[in-house]
Amino acid sequence: MPQRRLPKGRSASSVALEPEVAIAIIGLFSAAADGEGISSTEEYALSEFLSQVGLFEDYSDDDFEELTDKVVSLIEEEEPEDLVAQAIESLPNRAYREAAYITAILLVGIDEEVPDSEQDYISELQEALRISDERAQELIDEVFGEEEE
Repeated sequence: MPQRRLPKGRSASSVALEPEVAIAIIGLFSAAADGEGISSTEEYALSEFLSQVGLFEDYSDDDFEELTDKVVSLIEEEEPEDLVAQAIESLPNRAYREAAYITAILLVGIDEEVPDSEQDYISELQEALRISDERAQELIDEVFGEEEE
């Protein structure tokens, strides 16, 4: 499976996604950034992380199942890169963009290896989400602790 690249430019689709769906899509895309598909560990981590995000705190198991079905349906209908561009454009404010970025760095870092291709992906995502280098480092430090880069 080829490594994931973020699309250049804006999405061809004008369909706005709900922020919850957008974050889940970015998470899934990030989990596949290593080119090896989505492992069960990454899938579990995504669902666990999303359940900890304030946006999802009132979600029941049925709500998560409905969200998953919606994301899978969108993935089947759209090109992944276009879908991610839509997702990024659908995040209404900084808090949502940062939640998407944190989701991405958690999933990319879950296997404790971040090769250059995944680092490039995270850098592209950071830029697309309009997160400054300084803020991105603060978020990384919060998630992984200050001892890691």
